[in-house]
Order: sequence, then structure tokens, then C-alpha cells
Amino acid sequence: MIRTGERTKNMRKPEKFVYREQLNQAYSNMLRLCIQANRSRGQKRRQLQAEMDIELDVLRNFVDTAVSPEDRLISPGLHEVWSKELNEIGRMLGGWIRSDE
Repeated sequence: MIRTGERTKNMRKPEKFVYREQLNQAYSNMLRLCIQANRSRGQKRRQLQAEMDIELDVLRNFVDTAVSPEDRLISPGLHEVWSKELNEIGRMLGGWIRSDE
């Protein structure tokens, strides 16, 4: 799992703890959905994979919001690192979804 603590340590204090909690919750939800989908078959698996895709979009939105000029909670460099990792997760999820069709 991605270490959000190390990546959010330079944020302003009020936002840091709330933002870190939201990120950790989204990552935990994705992990839980991944395990459930891996253990299920058919329509239930497709539904869980779709929910994982939604959680991935939530994570992407958190990261995009954190780098926005209004908030500037993370640096553009950190945004790039996170975006690459989330895109790789998206590619793996997309491949998994296509292989089940």
C-alpha cells in the first residue's frame, strides 16, 4: 500500500490529518474490494471491479485537488509520482476487467 504518511508530512497541519485519513480510507476500500472481487465470480466480481474503478477515480480526484493552485497541499512533482502510480493501478484493473469478459 502507498505510504500516505510520508507523502503528506509537508502539508499544512489542519489539512494534513483530514487529507491523510481520506486517502487511507480510499486505499483501504480499494484493497477490501480487490480481495472480495478476487474471491467472487461472475456478475458479483464485475460489480466489485466497477466499485474499485470508482474508488480509483476518488483517489485521482484527491490527488488532483491537493495540487490545485487554490490548495497547493502537495508539490507538482509529488502529484506526478502519485499520478503515475494511480495510472498503473488503473491499467492493472483494466486488464483484470478485460480478462474476465
